[in-house]
Amino acid sequence: MFKFLSKFSYFFIFFVFSGIFPLFGQNSTQLTAERVMRAYAAAFPEAISRVEKKDGDWAVLLRDKWFYYAEGRLLPESERDNASAWARQSFYNYPAELPPWKEPEGEQAERLRNVLPNRRANPPRRNPEFYDTLWRAATQREAAANMVRINFFGRNFDVHKDLKDRLLKINALVMEAAKTDPQVKTFIDNIGSIGAFNWRNVAATVSRSYHSYGVAIDILPKNLRGLATYWQWTSDANNLEWYKVPYEKRYHPPMIVVKIFERYGFCWGGKWALFDTMHFEYRPEIMILCGMRVEN
Repeated sequence: MFKFLSKFSYFFIFFVFSGIFPLFGQNSTQLTAERVMRAYAAAFPEAISRVEKKDGDWAVLLRDKWFYYAEGRLLPESERDNASAWARQSFYNYPAELPPWKEPEGEQAERLRNVLPNRRANPPRRNPEFYDTLWRAATQREAAANMVRINFFGRNFDVHKDLKDRLLKINALVMEAAKTDPQVKTFIDNIGSIGAFNWRNVAATVSRSYHSYGVAIDILPKNLRGLATYWQWTSDANNLEWYKVPYEKRYHPPMIVVKIFERYGFCWGGKWALFDTMHFEYRPEIMILCGMRVEN
């Protein structure tokens, strides 16, 4: 299902992560819009009851409210005439495997070098209403009411109640793997902190973070031992060309752990150009768009 993104060059794969180069841009066809909206409907059938072409655009009926593709902005009817005021949501190609490392050069390096200055000068502002409605959390109080506390990898923290069961399945599989895989056991033993719910914006933007909904998780080790984990921390700490940090100088959880998360619909930030290797976020629609299977 939805395997239209199955073959891309490694160059394209690497630079569309995290919305640096949007996968679905201004000249996208209506067919692309349809696929995106149908992917959302497939990913969230309990919340999205209809998907159809409506008023010249593809739209979904999310909790009894229509949202339009709007060239990737996911807007309610009331904001369609104001579409240009909003940035596009992040749709990107998510590869099944981590692509081989290749240091960016030339124009690509220049584009990445300017990501943070451009963000700070013109912070991306995405309309939050689609995700506020999806996760039933338009305010911090509403978001907090959706949280449940779980024990995950031996730590207690709050996550969205809709993700509790799948996170407990992830926990069980990883803890079982730790019994026979020394790398996984070391990963578990060395966890310093785990965080999920945190009502805030994405750094250097005015767009709401997935942590605000309790559907993203950060897993940090006790000691990074000089390894990079988040592109902006690397940039802020020493003004290095963060995008030239190779995989071996980044903190990576074991790939078996990444695969288990992916199996249940979580994207790993280590596969993004704006790398965030401690970060997992629930984006089953991305998996579906990229032809990957998501288990319940």
